[in-house]
Amino acid sequence: MKNYLTMLLLLLLPAFSFAQEDYESKEREEYYDKRKTFKSFKPLNKKIVSNYYDDFFKFVEVDNYMPYNDTLFFTPYQDSIFQLRLEYWMTDSLVRYIGGIDKYQILKQEKKGSVEAFVYYDSKYVETFIGEPELWVAHSEDNGKTWSYYYTGIVQKQPLFVKWNSSYPLINEQGDLQIEACLLRQMSSFIMPFGAPSYQLVKDGLLLTLDLETLRKDSDGDGLTDIVETKFRTDPNNDDTDGDGIPDNLDMNPRFASNRTDKSIIFEALINDDENICYGFEDCESVLSIDERPEVHSVADTTETILIVTDEPGLQNIQPRSFRVIILTTEEYESNPRYFQNDLCRMRISPLFKVDGEKDTYIFDYGFNTWGAGYWVKKTEKGWRVVQTYMIIS
Repeated sequence: MKNYLTMLLLLLLPAFSFAQEDYESKEREEYYDKRKTFKSFKPLNKKIVSNYYDDFFKFVEVDNYMPYNDTLFFTPYQDSIFQLRLEYWMTDSLVRYIGGIDKYQILKQEKKGSVEAFVYYDSKYVETFIGEPELWVAHSEDNGKTWSYYYTGIVQKQPLFVKWNSSYPLINEQGDLQIEACLLRQMSSFIMPFGAPSYQLVKDGLLLTLDLETLRKDSDGDGLTDIVETKFRTDPNNDDTDGDGIPDNLDMNPRFASNRTDKSIIFEALINDDENICYGFEDCESVLSIDERPEVHSVADTTETILIVTDEPGLQNIQPRSFRVIILTTEEYESNPRYFQNDLCRMRISPLFKVDGEKDTYIFDYGFNTWGAGYWVKKTEKGWRVVQTYMIIS
C-alpha cells in the first residue's frame, strides 16, 4: 500500500514531507560527519574508456560499420510506436509484444529459419530511477513458440553503446548474436528525477558478439547464470553461497546466512512493510516481537532484486519477504572500482544510532528510489516499538 501512496504523491507533488519530534544522537552525527566528503562528477579519462573490456563477451574493430549518431533517440520500434502508445494502452487490436516483451523495448530483431532472436532493454538488475537500461537477449529455436531470456551484464552506454541500426545480421553463421557497438564517455551526471547525461564518442566501429554458450553458462547449476552471479556477487561455482541450505536462485538473502540478532526483526519489518510499524501521524502502540522468526520466502519471477551496503549484523542477516537483497559490507562495496553506472537498485539503510540519554532507544534513516524516511526505535518488555518520525518524497 505504501508503494501506491508513494507513486500517487510523486504524481501530485514535486516534494512532500512531514516531520515529528527530532531526537539527538552523537553516534548519528559522527557517522554522517565522516561521509560529508561530496565528490562532484568528473568524466573518466579517455584511456580508461578506450581500454574497456567486457568480462564475458568479445568485441572487435571492423572497417565497415554504421557511424555513431547521437541524434538517434528512438529505435525503429520506438519510433514507429511512439505515436501509437496511447492506442496500445487503450486497445488490444495491435500486436504489442514479441516473445512476451513489449516491442518498445526491442533494439534489433531477426529470424533465421526456425531460430528467432532479439536484443532488448530492461532494468531488472540495474538502478531504475537514475541510470541507463541493461541489455537482454531473447532467443527461440521453435519459430517463437517458446522463448529463453538471457542477461548480458551490459548496461547501455556504460561505456558500451549497442547500436540498433547495425548493418550486420543479428544472427551470425555460428548461430550466436552479433551487433555493432561503440565506446562512449559520460560527460555529465544523472540529475533527479529524469535528467539524462551527455556522452562523448571515444571509439567507434566495434562488433560485439553475444555467444549463446556464455549467455547460458551456469557453472554450479543453481538456476542463475554466471553473468547474473557476477552481478549478485554470489559464487558461480557454489549453488549455496552462504551455506544456509537454500540454493542461490531461491534465496532471498543469498550472501548472508540468517544468523539473527535481536535487531534483525526491526530491519525485516521495514523492508517487508510490516503493519506493526507506527507512523508519526497515527495513534499507534504496536510492537514487533523480539522472539518472532519470519516465514522463509523464496524468490519468484516477479521478485525485485536490490543492493544494500551495510556493516550492521542485524541488517545483514535479515529474512526478507518483498525483495531479494544482495548485501555487501562497506569494504566489499568500496573495494570494487565502479568506473561505470552499473549498480543494482540500491536501498540505503543506516545503522541503529543510540539516542542520547535514552535507554535501549535508537534512530535510523532509510532511503529508496525517490523517497526517504527516519525511524525511532525503543525496546520494551513486549518487543520493539518502531515509529516513523519523518518522510520525504522528491
